[in-house]
Amino acid sequence: MRDYAAIGHHRSGTDRDMATVEWFADLVSDLGAVSTETVQFERYEAEGELTAGGSPVDHLALYYEFVGDIDTTHVAVRRLDPLSGGYPRVADQLITEASQAGYEALVIATDHPEGDLVAINRDLAAPASGLPTVLVAGRHYQTLASSAVRLRLSARLVRGHTANIGISNSRPGRRLVLTTPLHGWFGAAGERGTGIAVLRHVAQRLAHLPLTVVATGGHELGYLGAFRWVERCVEPPACVVHIGASIAVEAPDSDGLRRLIDSRVAMTTLEEATTRPVAQALEDAGIGLRCNVESWLGEGEAWSRLGVPVLSTTGAGPDFHTPMDTPERATSPDALATVSAAMTRAAAAFCDSL
Repeated sequence: MRDYAAIGHHRSGTDRDMATVEWFADLVSDLGAVSTETVQFERYEAEGELTAGGSPVDHLALYYEFVGDIDTTHVAVRRLDPLSGGYPRVADQLITEASQAGYEALVIATDHPEGDLVAINRDLAAPASGLPTVLVAGRHYQTLASSAVRLRLSARLVRGHTANIGISNSRPGRRLVLTTPLHGWFGAAGERGTGIAVLRHVAQRLAHLPLTVVATGGHELGYLGAFRWVERCVEPPACVVHIGASIAVEAPDSDGLRRLIDSRVAMTTLEEATTRPVAQALEDAGIGLRCNVESWLGEGEAWSRLGVPVLSTTGAGPDFHTPMDTPERATSPDALATVSAAMTRAAAAFCDSL
């Protein structure tokens, strides 16, 4: 998990993306033959400067909302609870209101318990307003709201690519697909790193099964890689176990003690009667199980389209989608061990229930 976070900002299509792909391929190369599939997409590039009273303010362009060049002082400054940044259209109402009011640009200060910047996932297929929009840490709101604000922004679409990685062992039979995303916002130690660490543990212990490990790119761009893998799948697996966001993240409780976060949830296509051993295993890690689901959170949405049984986990910790998502804040060896053991039992029980 520390090695993953140390690679840097895991945005899809960047040099850090490719470094992550190479690192993961090496991490799991002992499990079987490794294959890499390139996934092409239009990558968003932006650079600029935001100032309040002449002083620079760190910011992140809201991807794909605006393409072009602008230099303006006619800027709306608004606050927003981004709901952890996992919903691509969460800022739509603010953007519409600012545009209708005649503003030339919008600065969104993201609400966060510690005043940090919260990045927002984006859907490549969604329409864009064309309003230059940037995100800033919530702690800057008062300064921006009471100062003369200027935004210079230059944004464009360029040809980009990310990758999916597949690793299959030589065991015969219909396969268990064990999957996790590779990319996201900032260091993503808890959001992505804990899932990768848990997946590595589970894969080692289920290597006696016909197993394919799939690590997907483009998570923050509408689960781009996962949907691409599903679209190109010609031989559906027996089942899919998706290890999603923040699976082993801890946070301080009201007593100041660190505990596994309670926002984590598992979802499955199967009925409750057939998945009781799965639920019991997940309960050991404090993860509840929703059965017979039709509406998904996270990349389970993509994997469910294979039409095979799916078990998918996801969650969102207090540092989700922020620069504060570091190894030291995210988890502990005990938490990782607890969740890894529980997920191994849950995945094995899920396969046995079919």
